[in-house]
Amino acid sequence: MKITRRTQRLFRLQQVLFYLLLITVIILLATFSIDHNRQFDWTANARHTLSDSSLQLLNGLQEPIRIQVFVSPEYEYRRAVVDLIKRYQRHTDKLEVSYVDPNFSPDLVREMNIQQQGEMVVSRGEQSQHVLDLSEQSLTNALISVSRQQQQWLVFIEGHGERSLFEKNNFSFVTWARQLENQGFKLQAQNLVNTPQIPANTAALVIASPTQDWLPGEVELVKDYLKNGGNLLWLSDPEPSQSLSALSEMLGIEFIPGTVLDPTSVSLGLEDPRFVLISDYANHPIGQAVASVSLLADAVAIQKTEQLKQNQEWNILNLLSSQPGAWVETTPINQSNLSSQAYDAGADVSGPLTMGYILSRQLAGGEKQQRIAVIGDSDFATNAYIGNAANLDLAMALANWLAADDKLIEIPVKTSVGTQLELSRTQTIIIGFGFLLVIPLVLLATGLGIWWRRRRR
Repeated sequence: MKITRRTQRLFRLQQVLFYLLLITVIILLATFSIDHNRQFDWTANARHTLSDSSLQLLNGLQEPIRIQVFVSPEYEYRRAVVDLIKRYQRHTDKLEVSYVDPNFSPDLVREMNIQQQGEMVVSRGEQSQHVLDLSEQSLTNALISVSRQQQQWLVFIEGHGERSLFEKNNFSFVTWARQLENQGFKLQAQNLVNTPQIPANTAALVIASPTQDWLPGEVELVKDYLKNGGNLLWLSDPEPSQSLSALSEMLGIEFIPGTVLDPTSVSLGLEDPRFVLISDYANHPIGQAVASVSLLADAVAIQKTEQLKQNQEWNILNLLSSQPGAWVETTPINQSNLSSQAYDAGADVSGPLTMGYILSRQLAGGEKQQRIAVIGDSDFATNAYIGNAANLDLAMALANWLAADDKLIEIPVKTSVGTQLELSRTQTIIIGFGFLLVIPLVLLATGLGIWWRRRRR
């Protein structure tokens, strides 16, 4: 091909046009990347993506929330803090974020009682919450806490052997109480004998399986509280105190005498039929908040009375239902006869059984709804069992529903998917011999074969 001056000019023009188009494409891509941010999380459990619950909370924010991040520019985890905040900012413009260098703001650090690098203070109005660890659960819980329109007080009745909020043992509510406080609830334990008046700002009253009798005057205080539209969470166990029969009669419920046994739990390896597996929930915000099976221990079944069935004022839902094979064992149970228990058609009550009811009704004026939850077990929320299955989700959902915060449900902790490789003894021996003998022998044979072929040439 003969190259003329005209050909050279066309070639140079083609090069100029190519570089101009290349620069234009680069500028357009840069502009597009600034205006349209797209990220893809390919981790096994999507640990870099906000959960649906967090997204729902962010989409529902009506007022600005301020986040002050106390972190130095040279802090090794500053990038992790910034990345976590940006995940939230991508979904809402209601977050006002500011970064404060603690080294240059000592007065503010003392005023806000900052304890460590990377600490965040989430605030709205006079409400504030400190976040000490870099997790979605902690930050979202703080946003939930300050986004509540008013302080929610849960009053736990004490003085009759109820579950304690403060005693650190397996059968107290310390873990649950900590989670409630993390989500902005205020907790108070009250003895009705010492303080015979339920506070007016009580979001819900909690009766947690009393083992001693109540005084008639105490029962009347609770009944008056309910007549005035108060919310109640009643957690009961087998053989409930008969002194509360007037309260159950008022609500229109009955506790079926005996203990619920569930053979399904034994078939799944729990070894104790008193563990009741709950996988059937009502189509209700509480049921939707519970992600999987919950586990009740040593529970009592509940049934409606004719009075409640005929009462058109209350909206009644069967919240928790046992497996069909469960039954109420009416004979006394102890460790010696536990394994020999079997359903007796003449004496026992067959399943499926109701383990929890929720009642709601509109109060006068229609602006407020009264809510009551009666659960046939209190063990599920204790330190010993709240970490099992979805028990914590159930406990938190009950509290949020009773406080009329239906959308503020527990944010699950995102953990890394287990990557531990477990090998049997035989597999270990095979892999060991493979690396120590088989692979070296194969390499040696290959080398000898190549050497022999080259020598023959």
